[in-house]
Amino acid sequence: RRIYDNIRKAIQFLLGSNLSEVVSIFFSTIMGFTILKAPHLLFINLVTDSIPALALGLEKPEANIMKRKPRSKNDGIFAGGLGIDCAYQGILVSILTVVAFYIGEFLQTGHLVFHHIEDSSEGMTMAFFTMAMCEVFHSFNMRSQRGSAVAMLFKGHHNVALYGAMIGSFLLTTAVVEVDFLSNLFGFSHLDGTAYAISLGLAFLIIPIVEIIKAFQRKFGKNYN
Repeated sequence: RRIYDNIRKAIQFLLGSNLSEVVSIFFSTIMGFTILKAPHLLFINLVTDSIPALALGLEKPEANIMKRKPRSKNDGIFAGGLGIDCAYQGILVSILTVVAFYIGEFLQTGHLVFHHIEDSSEGMTMAFFTMAMCEVFHSFNMRSQRGSAVAMLFKGHHNVALYGAMIGSFLLTTAVVEVDFLSNLFGFSHLDGTAYAISLGLAFLIIPIVEIIKAFQRKFGKNYN
């Protein structure tokens, strides 16, 4: 059960993260601006997706793992609402990313335009940093599909590998944005303290929002014991 759970956690995290990229690119294309470029997406996939996903495979068994009813032999990998979770979480990350872009565009130009925007390096940088960090924070949510990751933390249920992956991804992402050589290579602009804090704050929202949704799922759902 532990192995099966961990595989599902990694799959849910990766699919939700990739969906957020697809939705963000689709929305920006429809609205006539570039939110992220191919190298940005490649970095996110290799660093902020892959490393935490591997760490989720080392998650310890959840406390209720042997109290659950046996799963049906006909259940697929998306059983138990996993597909719905991937969808809403991916869309949520996309919304936070798009909001970050518009804030960055406003900080750069002093006015807010919703469509047909010329390249905004500030908006693109904030969108990149927000999406990358949102997925880093979201990997913490994925420690349990329905259980509270925050409660697990306070109960001493830790995943040191995941913490290390989150810290490493955070440092690498910050370096790409703030180190001159790397930021120039990726076409980013430096984020000042305000823009950096806004992006980080938007990304962090993924934890309380998903925690609240999971609380409702536990209260009204039938597949959690």
